[in-house]
Amino acid sequence: MSHAVQSQRTSPTGVEKLATFALSVTGAAIPAASLERATLLLLDTIGCGFAGLDEEAACAVVETMRDIGGAPQCSVIGQTWKSNLANATLANGVLIRAHDLNDYVGNVGGSIGGHPSDNIPVALAAGEMFGRSGRDVLAAIVMGYEIFGRLRAAMDRKSPWDGVSVSGAVAAVTVGRLMGLSHNQMSDAIALALAHCAVPAVVRSGDISAAKSIANALVAQSGVQAALLASRGVTGPLEIFEHRRGLGSIFSDAEALATFDAPLPATPYIESARVKAFPCLATGQAAVAAGLQLHKDLAGGASTIDRIRVVMGDYPIIRDQQADPGRINPLSREAADHSFHFLAAVALLDGEFGLRQFDNERWNDPAVRAIMNCMDMDVDEDLNARAPGLYPCRLEAHHRDGRFSKVEVLLPPGYSDRGLDQGTIVHKFNNLTRIHLLKHARQNIIAAVLALPEAATCGSLTTALASGS
Repeated sequence: MSHAVQSQRTSPTGVEKLATFALSVTGAAIPAASLERATLLLLDTIGCGFAGLDEEAACAVVETMRDIGGAPQCSVIGQTWKSNLANATLANGVLIRAHDLNDYVGNVGGSIGGHPSDNIPVALAAGEMFGRSGRDVLAAIVMGYEIFGRLRAAMDRKSPWDGVSVSGAVAAVTVGRLMGLSHNQMSDAIALALAHCAVPAVVRSGDISAAKSIANALVAQSGVQAALLASRGVTGPLEIFEHRRGLGSIFSDAEALATFDAPLPATPYIESARVKAFPCLATGQAAVAAGLQLHKDLAGGASTIDRIRVVMGDYPIIRDQQADPGRINPLSREAADHSFHFLAAVALLDGEFGLRQFDNERWNDPAVRAIMNCMDMDVDEDLNARAPGLYPCRLEAHHRDGRFSKVEVLLPPGYSDRGLDQGTIVHKFNNLTRIHLLKHARQNIIAAVLALPEAATCGSLTTALASGS
């Protein structure tokens, strides 16, 4: 298990560059704005985790982890029992992702960067296990976002792999920082994780299954295990990006690969994170908001509508999602929250959109189907220019009596170019956790999270999570 092969190379591999970057940035070097963003995203993530306690697949995973058992090292959201680091990562990761409510990143080219907060449970669990300070945990979250962004930038968007595949390396880096791995150990942890974290993109296509909501958590669990193995001397394929039988066809952007060890930028990747107002895919946030506005404009009178034209930004990802048969005709909860047809229709009918809108297999409701069946999907480049990378939506309703109604949402709820708003995050947290936590328990968790930048350990937060369970 030696690193003798390193002496045969004249330049570091991509894996070694990532390890160098992961260990080169101290908590003190991270901008205060990024630490504040990490704090608010942590609170948002915990709220999403409590909301996940009502989701069937998430409950199945949590119960399975409880049955498997393990050393009581790390807290599990909504539970009084603890599990080991790897299993707590899986359970918490599935809980926060269950309802598609956690944050997302995008770019002006219209590509979704994924959900980096999927990996916040790794930092929370590792910080608890290794007794690290709140600032250390927040710094690990910021660095996790940065590694996530760099790997996603290097990844071929047309590859058969889903974007969550990069989260194995992110988890390995996050744990590696918090447990104090050396450069060699960190390199091996990243290499081991990348070698065992491939997820096919089918998890997010067609008849979408529960695999979508558990995919990242399984990958993160594997990345945690990779870091633990590397800490004991287990080595990984350091040339996994460069070798002809490695991942070069998946991570094929040479320019992005060259920046793996670049310094932390003045505006880190975490600054591009946006929170969700609605439990659905990121590209559908404006579509829901437009449906709600049309309901208000029509005073709930959707029965006169003959046709609805749903117009969105002209991006490849939007075209693909509009044309996906599994989303046009959703047959599951997972497909419904990824269906523009369903999202706009149920928002238009109900005038509200939350977890309740999925009750009783609402995607099969004849009234909802009637609205979905009169929808035509379209794109408009003009929306790209007016709201770059924000996935805007315009609804144009033609009524049987000749009337015409139009609403347009350029900025989806949860987005602000001035950063995240603490009041908005706290409001969302309280809404998501109200049925699971009493007021004082919610207040204790909020206070513990907001105090984390100056906390010597995560103990107050984990205690608040346990006492509220």
